[in-house]
Amino acid sequence: MKLVGWMSMVAVLIAGTAIAQVDEAGEDQEAQKAKVEVPADMPQTHTVTEGDTLWDITQAYYGDPYKWPQVWSYNPDITNPHWIYPDAQVQLRPGDDQLVETAPRGFSYAKRTTVTQHAVYQAEYGFLDSDALTDSGYIIGANEEHMMMVDTDMVYVRFNEDVEPEIGRVYTIFRKMQKHEREGWEKGTLVRIIGEVKLQDYDAKRQVGRAVVVNALEGIERGFRIAPLERHFYWVDVVPAEHSLRATVVASLYPRKLPSTNQIVFVDVGAEQGIVIGNRFYIVRQGDEWRRSAEGKIGREIETIVPLPKEPEHYPWEVVAIGRAVNVQPNTTAILLERATRAVRMGDRAELRKGE
Repeated sequence: MKLVGWMSMVAVLIAGTAIAQVDEAGEDQEAQKAKVEVPADMPQTHTVTEGDTLWDITQAYYGDPYKWPQVWSYNPDITNPHWIYPDAQVQLRPGDDQLVETAPRGFSYAKRTTVTQHAVYQAEYGFLDSDALTDSGYIIGANEEHMMMVDTDMVYVRFNEDVEPEIGRVYTIFRKMQKHEREGWEKGTLVRIIGEVKLQDYDAKRQVGRAVVVNALEGIERGFRIAPLERHFYWVDVVPAEHSLRATVVASLYPRKLPSTNQIVFVDVGAEQGIVIGNRFYIVRQGDEWRRSAEGKIGREIETIVPLPKEPEHYPWEVVAIGRAVNVQPNTTAILLERATRAVRMGDRAELRKGE
């Protein structure tokens, strides 16, 4: 019995040693698997700039945006992967004991280039006429537990029955601006731009589609609207007008600011009135502005050196700004002001002059 017991114990010890050897080998293999392959020319860190996301950074450095969770794991100080801030340092490599260097990438990360001076980009505000507003949709839900969605989150969208959404198109997320955020006499719908989504698919029968958030300027909530809003306005060659036409400046891209050179204003005529991109508009005004201004009223209270003469019944029209049509909708036109001697006001007359 004792011999059997000793033999059993030896067998157990031998088996234990074998198991330990197997476990150690397995651990070595697992440790080797745990090592991360990183290109030899991969920098250690990336300095975050305005607009960066982990999705963009991994796309730029690794060539694969879906590696963002991997990069996130190297940065324990980043508590929320959707929120990284300018000037922060993002670690692109794991610890030295965790990586295996592979062949160099053979390319360098190119920083974003800014929009050239030949274009105006709508970063915060947009303008929608009634037609564009009719074609807009809604964010009706999401597959996330959190209230606000950010870059790479999936949302569900809906459009009206008579709207045919374009798969693969980037739609601008917006909310209508409140009355107190605009001048009372501005027309059209001025909106606050919240971000962008790219439509992945759409079931017209059920009126529901999926879209991925590709650019979040603020937290995106259910109920925000989406529309195919043009956000780039490029300088174009002048196209002489085929006929003369009068219009009215009805809105400005920036609320409660007086538009001037290189800014956008909107007029109440469009393609249905024969407007084409490149048409030149003259913004004109008449009258003695000092007499109509608050400064003029104050001056008259102080009294002028000599009595004011009676005003003429009609003053001549004077050009205060010149601009070109850079975006034409059925009944509205966006004008990029190329030269303004005075700030443009809502209600100013805009003239299209035949042959000019």
